[in-house]
Amino acid sequence: MIHRSSINGVRLDDIGRRLADIAPTATTDVPGLGVRVHVALHPTPPIPVIFEPMLYLVFQGTKRLLGPGGELTYGPGDLVTTAVHTPALTEVLVASADKPYRALEIPFDPQLVTALIADMHTTPAPATVETIAVHPLPEKVLDPVHRLLRLADEPDAAKVLAHGVKREVWYRVLTGPDGGAFLDLSRTNSLLHRAHAVTTWMHQNLDEPFDAGRVAALANMSVTSLYRLFKSATGASPGSYHKQLRLMEGRRRVVQGADTIQQIAASVGFASPSQFTRDYRRAFGTAPKADFPAARERSSPSRYEHPPRSAWARSLPPRPAGT
Repeated sequence: MIHRSSINGVRLDDIGRRLADIAPTATTDVPGLGVRVHVALHPTPPIPVIFEPMLYLVFQGTKRLLGPGGELTYGPGDLVTTAVHTPALTEVLVASADKPYRALEIPFDPQLVTALIADMHTTPAPATVETIAVHPLPEKVLDPVHRLLRLADEPDAAKVLAHGVKREVWYRVLTGPDGGAFLDLSRTNSLLHRAHAVTTWMHQNLDEPFDAGRVAALANMSVTSLYRLFKSATGASPGSYHKQLRLMEGRRRVVQGADTIQQIAASVGFASPSQFTRDYRRAFGTAPKADFPAARERSSPSRYEHPPRSAWARSLPPRPAGT
């Protein structure tokens, strides 16, 4: 089910047009603002991703996600919040060249949010904390988001003003019904804070072998508690989660084509290229050599518009009728 916001559609369209000016046809990072504009010109097959803590605002098109908590579908006027690094499958359901899928990603900034919470003096107690959730986009978020995007044309002004505008965006979220997870994430020693610390360490140490005892010590908890935490926060065991991260990064490097399979396998912690190839094929439905740029250029476009369905992709339920 798509969660619909009651926000005035014209205002959503205004921001959608601004996103189109910034990123007409492709997903684009906006360094001066510290945000990313997501664009898709057509529906896509399921793609494995790792969500980082962020706010994700949808203005046009429809997408769905299959994560630890099940299936979520989101479209115009929805706010997706993720409070911990989360492996998932996503696919664009509704998009076209005339009406592309458009969304805005605002990464979680621990320093900004922690300082903001301190200035708020009192904060509401977190509601039931969801590590990934879809809510109607709060109307009070729209004005600062629009002002932030207008700064894309003024790089000098963005250096001075963007931080303050993003602070306002986060204030509106933290003081609304969707802020509980980020309040909890910012509290030292909370379980969510510990999960974030561990998953961040894993991201930064992909070439390290997984050691449950060492990882548990990082979070200042027992191995048993670590496994419970990961199952709750990410839907996977710590070892399985770490492997998914390594494969995701391996695929990114394969698609870039800058290194050999042997070099890529070693850089993401696999004992051998054959082990990397076997696990890569199981996860993504194709061998890494088929995903190198030269191999893609030799293949017909249709092969990459609808790639083989991997084990992750096969776990998705059928698309809704008419999408």
